[in-house]
Amino acid sequence: MKTVRFMPGEHDASLDNGKAYQEFFGKTHYTFDHKGVHFIALDNVSDPGASIGEEQLAWLAGDLKQLAPDQRIVVMTHRPLFDLYPQWDWATKDGDKAMALLMPYPNVTVFYGHIHQENHHTTGHIAHHSAKSLIFPLPAPGSQPKRTPLAWNPAEPYKGLGFREIGAKKTELAVTEFPVQKG
Repeated sequence: MKTVRFMPGEHDASLDNGKAYQEFFGKTHYTFDHKGVHFIALDNVSDPGASIGEEQLAWLAGDLKQLAPDQRIVVMTHRPLFDLYPQWDWATKDGDKAMALLMPYPNVTVFYGHIHQENHHTTGHIAHHSAKSLIFPLPAPGSQPKRTPLAWNPAEPYKGLGFREIGAKKTELAVTEFPVQKG
């Protein structure tokens, strides 16, 4: 049987600081290990101000201290941990503090969502990846005045939609992006 894990988006947790989410799905931040990789789910949505918060940052620091210096780490967040486009809420206010805690570890990859599009960014040696959405695409950062979904075009109904597959190699992750298409 497969293990399924969940983490909240801002629509799941920001109105009540994650209380209802936790009743149904459990913790909003947690860790687990799988096949030699340490996974960390960070909650940067339960705080409506788009912060991780000092308590969770202290928890992260304590978790990281237990790891070997060369541990492979995958971090999952909803919002990006870097300032992609803060004007559109595409940032985490204290994401730099989380990044400072992760920076000493040479084998870290961050996966995030929230922006409904493929984006790849590097902070030092840490790669950040987001995937396209399956619900609706959003515009490129700053390409229009407001962050509104791209208009649906019946001639290209799947344009901008997609998903991702992640495979583990010995020393790195293989990230493959797939478009949504009919058939």
